[in-house]
Amino acid sequence: MYKVAIVDDDRIIRKGLSSIIPWMEHGFELVGVGADGEQGLEIIKEHDPHIVISDIQMPFMDGLEMTKAIKEYNPKTKVILLTGYEDFKYAHEAIKLKAYDYLLKPVETSELIEKLKQASFELGLELQKENQINESQFYIQQQFLKRLSLNEFINEEIDKEFNKLGIKPRGTLLAALYVKMDQIEFGPQTEIEAVKKSIMMHCSKILDIFKLQGCVVNAESEHFAVFLFGSDLSEEDFTSAISSVTREFLSTVQKEFHTTITITSGRIYDELADINYSYREALKAMDFRHIVGINKAFSIEFIESVKHEEVADSLKIEEELFRYISFGLPEKVMELLENEKNELLSTKRVSLQEIVLFGVRVISLILHESSKIAKNWDVTRFKNIEKRVVKLQTIDEIFSEIRIISVDLAEFVKRLNGNQKHTLVDKAIDFILENYHVANLSLLSVAEKVHVSSAYLSNLFKVEKGFNFGDVLLETRMKKAMELFQKTDLKTYEVAEKVGYSNPQYFSSSFKKYTGYSPIEFKKLK
Repeated sequence: MYKVAIVDDDRIIRKGLSSIIPWMEHGFELVGVGADGEQGLEIIKEHDPHIVISDIQMPFMDGLEMTKAIKEYNPKTKVILLTGYEDFKYAHEAIKLKAYDYLLKPVETSELIEKLKQASFELGLELQKENQINESQFYIQQQFLKRLSLNEFINEEIDKEFNKLGIKPRGTLLAALYVKMDQIEFGPQTEIEAVKKSIMMHCSKILDIFKLQGCVVNAESEHFAVFLFGSDLSEEDFTSAISSVTREFLSTVQKEFHTTITITSGRIYDELADINYSYREALKAMDFRHIVGINKAFSIEFIESVKHEEVADSLKIEEELFRYISFGLPEKVMELLENEKNELLSTKRVSLQEIVLFGVRVISLILHESSKIAKNWDVTRFKNIEKRVVKLQTIDEIFSEIRIISVDLAEFVKRLNGNQKHTLVDKAIDFILENYHVANLSLLSVAEKVHVSSAYLSNLFKVEKGFNFGDVLLETRMKKAMELFQKTDLKTYEVAEKVGYSNPQYFSSSFKKYTGYSPIEFKKLK
């Protein structure tokens, strides 16, 4: 079934085309009808039709402008243009824009149906050819990964291999990821290869969104690889970008496909020929998936650090614990300690002596550092706590003492913070509420206004409020957009501009995800 959209500013023509033609009978589904190019693009963004029938002469955005935008969004879409003007310049422009065909009004229904069938036939041939190419390309990719896991290469050889796959690496830094689908059975109607192919396509789109150069390469069965290139990034920025992308991979797959993946990464290298080392390290890290767990991303460095780490070192949670205490978050303190205790109870590897030493170390840190954040806290109430911990015999007892002192200090800090009218996060939120309409508003610019680093402010958002900067900015903009749609007759692009979006298509997509309605649908709710 091929999806069709109609865009025409003439209401009679819209109604006639949509109602007279028996779409389903001819193998088509009418997914949307728009009155101008702007509405047409929103329909295309939402439904991605195979064929678009559009008038050329329309207000706001004419058919030629819309065709150009459609081809940029999806070059495969067939556009059939209609006009009442027998003018060669329109036909010439339509050809330049790669419109499928150009018909003069009034259009005979039979003529249009025939043209639709021709377009759908071509789409079928193109899809068949694309599938053949993809199957061949997937096989080439699989063979490349096999060679990469077994052989050594020089720069020129790797460059040649990448060229076969259509990959042109940029920059000096590179790294490999290895991905395994955690679920391999999807029911009788769904094959794992089809699901994997869709996941790989989504991963490629995520790389584009993050503006990170890379490529997704098919491996056998439930696996695939991702090669990432630094493109003149520093190693620190490249590492950060890899972390962001892998988190988005995990989140998107779980949300969009209702399944999970595990991602492992090799080290970062600065020579193209070393990509095989990074790839092999990612493969090696995947061998520890059964220990680390599924639906996670971890590196070879993490695996090696765990393997060589002393058991007592695994108990080091002081940094996170003290951060919660210093922010005045007793609930987070209790949650952290409870999770750590339960983890220790589930393992047989840690001795009582090691847990006692851990308890003494944590309590000593709290007593030592407390004066820096809470000078008036009564530390004398806990002067014998370390001696008590040394004599304790169970994990429950030791963690109970840690919890008492940690929560007491966190509660004290919380009361201190409560006496302040505005926290840094509150000030940041106020600034967002006043400046959400600024297109380039970012975490960095807001952090500068409240005189802290962006990393520190980001952490404050998560710890103090339980959500991040992006969530606040998105919610603020979407609520204002909803208000504008309800109270005004502004066009979608006008609302987008007023709430800080320079790209109307991106705004429409964000609005749809937030509200569940496209801007056009939301306007109709008034």
